[in-house]
Amino acid sequence: MSDVTFKTAGSIAAAPFERAAGKASSHPAAAFRLPRWAKLFLLGIVPPIALLALWSYAVHQEWLAEQILPDPRLVYETTLDLLVTGQLPAELLVSLGRVAAGLALGGGLGLFFGLGFGLFRTLDIYVAPTVRAICLVPSLGWLPFFMLVFGIGEGLKIVLIAKTCFLPLMVGAYEGIRNRPRKYDDVSRALEFSWFARVRLVVWPSILPSILTGVRQAMSRGWKVLILVEMISSAAGLGYLMMWGRKAFQLDVVFATMIVIGLVGWALDHALTRFQHRTTLWSFKAAV
Repeated sequence: MSDVTFKTAGSIAAAPFERAAGKASSHPAAAFRLPRWAKLFLLGIVPPIALLALWSYAVHQEWLAEQILPDPRLVYETTLDLLVTGQLPAELLVSLGRVAAGLALGGGLGLFFGLGFGLFRTLDIYVAPTVRAICLVPSLGWLPFFMLVFGIGEGLKIVLIAKTCFLPLMVGAYEGIRNRPRKYDDVSRALEFSWFARVRLVVWPSILPSILTGVRQAMSRGWKVLILVEMISSAAGLGYLMMWGRKAFQLDVVFATMIVIGLVGWALDHALTRFQHRTTLWSFKAAV
């Protein structure tokens, strides 16, 4: 009886300390955890901040002349001026319009040819090798010929972007058809689908992830080629603005345009990535 009484007294005496320890462990500071998106954001801003610090240090130490490497504060002020005057948004809209037109034209043709090569074996054997050989010539390799045919106007830029966007969509559609699970075809035959119903209900959903990956690659390549073409021959666009700054020896304009080009390219790729994950979420769940 005394032993039981002793244990009960000990547990009663220890109860306040246990409650105190529980309160300490449940303290907001101890239980605080950053959400995953916050951790990713903090990790993502470290490289840009480090690069900005290195840039500022290089300017302060005068590693390069100010005419070659402008001060970050000057670049920031120039960017604000270009935004306030409306020049930067106007040039950006011109570039986005060109890449959208080129992506629609070249991506549409690439998707058409990719589906044709994947669905029809005869086209894949006799036509696809020639098309692939033409696509293997770099876009800039076609520049002299395209300049003779289309001149140096808007047609040249859109055709070059279209040629660049053609291959990723063609390969994406073709590989999506060739690598799709064959059991889907067995199910469509068992259900006696027509050819059009099989393409719409079986083939298209199965190749959609591959096609969206091709769209991302086409957008990335088309954006790069657009800026390069605008630097060579253009009177408007971000590439033109960059070349204008170089000719005027205003390197702050060049750096401001470079930063905008990088940010817009990243934003486009990020938006397409989010759209791909949301649209094809079922494919990721099925792969798990």
